[in-house]
Amino acid sequence: MINASVEEIYSSIQGEGPWVGQRHIFVRFKGCDIRCRYCDTPQAGYCVDNEGAHGYCRVQRSMVSNEYERVVNPLSALQLTEFCTRLTVRGPSRPTLSLTGGEPLLQCPFLVEWLPSVRKDYRIYLETSGTHFRAMEAIRSLVDVVSMDFKLPSATGLGPFWDDHNKFLSVIRGKSVFVKAVVTQDTQIEDIMTSANIIAKIDVSIPFIIQPASGQLAPEPVTLVEFQVAALRILQDVRVIPQVHKVLHVP
Repeated sequence: MINASVEEIYSSIQGEGPWVGQRHIFVRFKGCDIRCRYCDTPQAGYCVDNEGAHGYCRVQRSMVSNEYERVVNPLSALQLTEFCTRLTVRGPSRPTLSLTGGEPLLQCPFLVEWLPSVRKDYRIYLETSGTHFRAMEAIRSLVDVVSMDFKLPSATGLGPFWDDHNKFLSVIRGKSVFVKAVVTQDTQIEDIMTSANIIAKIDVSIPFIIQPASGQLAPEPVTLVEFQVAALRILQDVRVIPQVHKVLHVP
């Protein structure tokens, strides 16, 4: 059985996108191959095997606890399921596992083996950079919701990923998906237009979430309105949603 390198496991309020406010169990995988300048989880971008702080996973002790225990990486599928189970609210609602990172799809072989065993009990919500289209194809049938990032070059400070994003969207055509783009004070409207046009070629009804960066990188409010108006000329559903968990001061 393949094991996984995980940064942390905890339960909290979903703070991004159209599912904001829901209770999710977050599994944050280690490792990322993109270095966005606005990244708010840089600690998950490193993957050191059992050495120093990055060799451990933080696990919330209970769904109402602020205490965490440290568990040595990598984790087995059985361990990961056990830790998620302790954070599950029992009731009529179907609990959601939010796979985030880092980049979860970098550990695709583990997901292929693990997800079939938990999918019957949980809704699987995948947060991804939207660049690993081959890995997405491998687990397409194992996830219920895809939160796909568009990495805007004027926001990330990196080169464009337009071709990868287009291929990724093609792979998940027909799935429950929304596209999220973090925007900063440097974001150019041309990147918004390119994003909207790529989405429209697949399905104009796919929600497009414009997510403003916080702190020194935050864009002007009037700019957010301009971005939304421009995208609404191409797509049916364009929303401006900040990171609500930061407003509520929850993890």
